Amino acid sequence: MSNKRIFITGGASGLGEALAEVYAKEKWSVCIGDIHEERGQKVVRKLKGMGARAHFIACDVTQEADVQQAADWMVAKWGGVDAVVNNAGVATAGAFEDAPMEDWDWIININLLGVVRGCRIFAKIFQTQGHGQIINIASAAGLVHLPGMASY
Repeated sequence: MSNKRIFITGGASGLGEALAEVYAKEKWSVCIGDIHEERGQKVVRKLKGMGARAHFIACDVTQEADVQQAADWMVAKWGGVDAVVNNAGVATAGAFEDAPMEDWDWIININLLGVVRGCRIFAKIFQTQGHGQIINIASAAGLVHLPGMASY
């Protein structure tokens, strides 16, 4: 088993789950953070079934305390972290003029500020350790403007 450790936000489904599986196959220890505990635990069971060391932690990237709790867990239980994937993301659809400000706030708080929180908190650990990688996931929708998805 590798001694590499990774933390993935939004790891309970979609791309985050797929990334967790890839790292598990490479024998990394995989900790996933997500707001969906039931789905997260299901992914952890699948990863453990693959022979990986895996853990789920409830983590809402809009809450700095949740991200800090995940970082603290990684240090306390696994002795640190080698890579962090800021993957959690959401989207809305609809006409620009109809999108309520709450949608904009929600998306920015998760898709942008969630990444900022992850970078700030885990960078401190990487500085202390002397190593680490941050992988920030972004959508091609940031470059290709899809009709009805202005807030995304």
